[in-house]
Amino acid sequence: MLNRTDAGLSRRGYRWAIYTILFLVMGAGITLSHVMSNAASAIHRAAQPSVSDALSESRPHDLPALRERHELIGHYVDRIAKLVYWFDLLALGTAVILLYHVWVRFRVEDRLAHQASHEPLTGLGHRRAFEQRLANLHGAPHSLLLASIERFDRISSAYGHEFADHLTIGISARLSKVARQFEADVFRLDGGGFLLLYRHELGSPRFNDAVAALREQMTVPFVHRAHEVFPLLSLGAAEYPRHGSTPAQLLRNVVAASQSARRLGNGLLVTYSEELNAQAERRLDLEAQIVRAVERNELLLHFQPQQRLSDGSLSGFEALLRWRRNGLLVSPMEFIPAAEESGQIVAIGDWVLEEACRQIRRLQENNTPTSVAVNISPRQFLHPSFAAKIEDLLSKTGIDASLLELEITEGAVMEQTESAIGLLKHLRGLGLKLAIDDFGTGYSSLGYLKRFPIDKLKIDQSFIRQLEHTTQDAAIVRAVIDLGCNLEMCVTAEGVETLAQREWLQRAGCDQIQGYLYGKPMPATEALAFARARWVAGCGEPA
Repeated sequence: MLNRTDAGLSRRGYRWAIYTILFLVMGAGITLSHVMSNAASAIHRAAQPSVSDALSESRPHDLPALRERHELIGHYVDRIAKLVYWFDLLALGTAVILLYHVWVRFRVEDRLAHQASHEPLTGLGHRRAFEQRLANLHGAPHSLLLASIERFDRISSAYGHEFADHLTIGISARLSKVARQFEADVFRLDGGGFLLLYRHELGSPRFNDAVAALREQMTVPFVHRAHEVFPLLSLGAAEYPRHGSTPAQLLRNVVAASQSARRLGNGLLVTYSEELNAQAERRLDLEAQIVRAVERNELLLHFQPQQRLSDGSLSGFEALLRWRRNGLLVSPMEFIPAAEESGQIVAIGDWVLEEACRQIRRLQENNTPTSVAVNISPRQFLHPSFAAKIEDLLSKTGIDASLLELEITEGAVMEQTESAIGLLKHLRGLGLKLAIDDFGTGYSSLGYLKRFPIDKLKIDQSFIRQLEHTTQDAAIVRAVIDLGCNLEMCVTAEGVETLAQREWLQRAGCDQIQGYLYGKPMPATEALAFARARWVAGCGEPA
């Protein structure tokens, strides 16, 4: 099979052969016209002496006939010469037209050949071009870098496809500049992904310099129509042929490295290792199993109690999702991100809401009405039918809406701020309680916080864990408690595990705590018994 260079040389040789034939035809026509013109003149000159002799020797009555015969011969010779001339002119014109059409066709072929290996927006080579380039390396070590624009889909949805196209073109220009400096080839893999093939081994000083130059290019913002963006690139790296000798294998491995870098965030560089593919396979298997988890009744809820610090009473529960797979509990830290990424979190979140409402109804029927908080994922919160599902669920279960508390992360409400505020007000109007979960770990926009109809702030356990030893964490926790108090919001501290932490929070004015000190997450039946015991003891009245 001819490679790209051999095919190009063969195509150029074929074209020059056609051009040569056409030019030969044109030259032959011009030459023939010139020859016929000279031949006609020569015939006239050669015939003139013979005619003159014949006229001088002929009788007078034969002269008109001889002159007529001479003129007739000259006439036919001229006609033949003119026919040959016009034929040659027609052939020459035909050759010129053919030459033009052949030239146009070759230009179209060149354009189609370029389009077959390059994408139209940036003019960079695409995957097929990369595969052809890799086939010509013949085992020579090269480094492959996959640079993916972080949050590219969010940028596109926020500012429109036109801005995303300008951003893509701008980034491709910057990457091409770095590529020329470090002798690399650039290809566009997909919407926000670019491949850079370096002639240096992975981890070499030259490669490290190239990565540093690439990051330097990203420090300058992209501006288009008053929009300014500082895009980060998630960088995944692999080496040819050590990490893959075929395009499919090498791409698979560099994509695995890039996906790992994207999950870590902050524009990190991740080099491929076999463990990355193993993790990806486990993740895909997990995603496939999650789809069936609800049908197989493998999901269950545990409920962790929350304590009111003012009187030590039970203030509510938080519903925590658990997955029992093959008899073993799968860590939420493992399957929740997989469910988020695959989109199954919406269906799972709907199931959690239904189960939480059933537990609230059991608590009401048990004469121990206690609130239950449910974590709402960003995808679930931003789903168009989320409010309608809540209304239908309240109607179907008949529970007291004030006993259902929705915990929403800062990122979810900040993604589409104005619509999020409208949705929060609508949910608040239904009688639900609303809480910001893990406050202080996300956007923490105080300007928007005062506009959100929020009832509760939950302090992330990462601040509570080092509360007794780190003055910075203590200052943050105290500031959040004061903020909640001034905004008339209840403040709950998560992850409270020691009596010293509880006493510190109580002195600081925290309203509620949640953690192993007061109670571990427990199944639904144990949560009912826990609530009954607290109510019988007289410390279960809701706030």
